[in-house]
Amino acid sequence: MISSLSRRMSVKTLLAVAAGSLLVAAGAANAATAAYPDRPVSWVIPFPPGGPTDVSTRVLAEAFSKALDATFVAENKPGASGTIGVRNVMRSKPDGYTIGMLASPSLTAPYMLAGNPYDLSKDIQPIGVAYVTPLILVVNPEVLPNVTDLASLAKAAKNGDLNYTSAGTGSTGNLTMELLKTEMGFAATHIPYQGSSPAVAAVLAGDVPIMFSDSVAVLPQIKAGKLRAIAVNTENFNALPDVKSLKDQGVTGSKAISWVGVFAPLKTSDEVLAKLSDTLKKVLQDPQVAARMISVGAYPAYGTADDMAKRIVTDSAVWEKVINDNKLGARN
Repeated sequence: MISSLSRRMSVKTLLAVAAGSLLVAAGAANAATAAYPDRPVSWVIPFPPGGPTDVSTRVLAEAFSKALDATFVAENKPGASGTIGVRNVMRSKPDGYTIGMLASPSLTAPYMLAGNPYDLSKDIQPIGVAYVTPLILVVNPEVLPNVTDLASLAKAAKNGDLNYTSAGTGSTGNLTMELLKTEMGFAATHIPYQGSSPAVAAVLAGDVPIMFSDSVAVLPQIKAGKLRAIAVNTENFNALPDVKSLKDQGVTGSKAISWVGVFAPLKTSDEVLAKLSDTLKKVLQDPQVAARMISVGAYPAYGTADDMAKRIVTDSAVWEKVINDNKLGARN
């Protein structure tokens, strides 16, 4: 009788201790999440300084620092179509102290490179979509003074050899231009650069007179009259109200919008991910942050982690087909 009672009490004691331990662990986890971040967070930019992703990430990092009373440090880790920076984040400790930006070149890399660097549908944890930036087709007006729209571009291409540039082979600008060439039936040779900044510099210098670029990289030069915009891939683009869209000029198969999202390593806690996603949504609603981003062509367009995950799957399928159809990848 006493032995049986003793055993029951021992079981109850063990259960009580276990329950207490769980509560303590949960309390510690909640405290850690509440304190996060309590040291600097590295925000990896997988592209060179001065480019569109670089400029916009620095605006966001500053906004995050203020919103969370912490330090978010933007760090450039360029190379290999963004895969070096992306893999750096993937291999980091999943504690929320290393996050990164994901842009279109990182989506195309698995199909462009000889080896498969990652599977974005499985190897990262999306935090959320930050913004979209329309693509603008620009020319150097001194080199191509008669090219003012798509029709005159196609005519110029048929009358002589033309080169165009982009932020790199497999970039959204490169792939969209290939779609445009196919649909309109003209030829132009691709001269890639490593990043938007050197590509834009080449167009400004007249070394390569044409570029399909993220708007963030070329809007200042367009407004200054140094580049001429002849098409934009989105409707009702208020920044360039006099420039016709691809659709308005009869092109329907070459629409693509470059978007940029924030991600973390796999196994980052749900609580930290939620805090980062909520902060992203909050700062994008700040009129001052939005104005700074829009001024460089990055249009805030918050999307949840699930939205970003769906975009990764959908867009990857589109770009895989374009790359394979045009034999652009190293494996083709």
